[in-house]
Amino acid sequence: MSHDVFISHSSADKRAADAACGLLEARGIKCWIAPRDIRPGSDWGESIITAIEQTRVMLLLLSKQANSSPQIRREVERAVNRSIIIIPVRLEDVMPARSLEFFLSTSHWMDAFPPPFENHLENLSRTIHQIVFGSQVPFSHPKIPVTPWWQRHALTLLLAVSVVAITFAIILGLLLALVIPRNHQTTRLAQQSPLSQSTVVPQTSVIPHVQTITPALRTPTPTLSQPASDNDLPLLAGTWNQSFDDARATPLTELFGGTPVGNIAMAALTNSRSVHQLIITSTGMIEIREEPEDTGTYSFARGYLTLISNRSQRSDRYQYKLSVANAAIPLVMAGPGDGLLDLTGFSNYPTRWVRKRDSNPESLVGSWKTPLLTFVTGSQIVFLYTPGTFEFKADQTYVLHLTRTQTGTLKATNGIYTLTSGLLSAQGNYQFEGSDTFVDTQGKTTSIWKRQ
Repeated sequence: MSHDVFISHSSADKRAADAACGLLEARGIKCWIAPRDIRPGSDWGESIITAIEQTRVMLLLLSKQANSSPQIRREVERAVNRSIIIIPVRLEDVMPARSLEFFLSTSHWMDAFPPPFENHLENLSRTIHQIVFGSQVPFSHPKIPVTPWWQRHALTLLLAVSVVAITFAIILGLLLALVIPRNHQTTRLAQQSPLSQSTVVPQTSVIPHVQTITPALRTPTPTLSQPASDNDLPLLAGTWNQSFDDARATPLTELFGGTPVGNIAMAALTNSRSVHQLIITSTGMIEIREEPEDTGTYSFARGYLTLISNRSQRSDRYQYKLSVANAAIPLVMAGPGDGLLDLTGFSNYPTRWVRKRDSNPESLVGSWKTPLLTFVTGSQIVFLYTPGTFEFKADQTYVLHLTRTQTGTLKATNGIYTLTSGLLSAQGNYQFEGSDTFVDTQGKTTSIWKRQ
């Protein structure tokens, strides 16, 4: 593959496109952008189609001009048909035109406004680097706006002003007391009823005494159907495992339906006995962890590798090639002397797996890893697994293990949650069923989570 990212943009947004291209390529992400990468004399349309077919990610810069561009609509349509990951980035507060809405309705948005666009490039490059390489690089930290000193010390200033005001009031009161004529007090006393010098007047407070009772604090106990509140993070805090035994839960076979992968990868992705877990803190930090797995047997015949899944009893026949890396290959994190396994048929694009410090380059037996596997479902939902591991054993059995970990922040208010991870965000609904179960609904997908 000659490039990682195809940049789809309107000619009116060339400045933003060039800026994105420059930073991504500075991070080691090869981009294809028109007209720079169209060879002189070649057909424009054919060059665009070829470039889209050879890319892994399409970066769509969306603006009013892009909305009205038939060329961009054709580019997006081509990418969707090829199951290519599309990252829409809005350059301004504009929604996709109806001609694009059909293709982008399930995509997560990234906003790159207000201007300048350059302020948003760092996070954009992080997200794309994660998709392409499966890991982040030590980028320079983005500039953090400095809060004015008077905002950072607002409480201290408030207390200081209050003390000064109270002190001033006391001093003023003393001065007034000193300047009031003494005979004024005498006149007031003379007007009062005459009292016997032996009579003692009891001192009575103007404000009656009120007994204050502090109620005991209790931790709320969720009922059978716990009502949503302004902040449900304390109730969501903990470790949750996804349950597929409930009839309401969307089956994994439906979730991954239409995903262009082989039978072995599909057997792993739809394995409901694998790890599907949420870890949520009371402060709103969340980690999503999935570890799809499949086991089975393998055999060789006429230059092909055949795998049969124990779980689904379905098989795949791969073209494969064993070799040794002569130099470092950063894209798959391979070094000189590492073994390489190229598989065609595992996914909708060839995958390369690495075996470290290869001592027997002609043998398949051993543990092979690939840093990133990207699966795009028929509903255009993107799943990134980092890493993937294929272990081939001497008894001709295999274990396929994938890992997907996503971290972010969570807000849960009145039955609606917002999950933010990097520049991507998603929204859905939740409902408690007792203290140890909640139902998560996002679009047409329903997930049941049980407390661990």
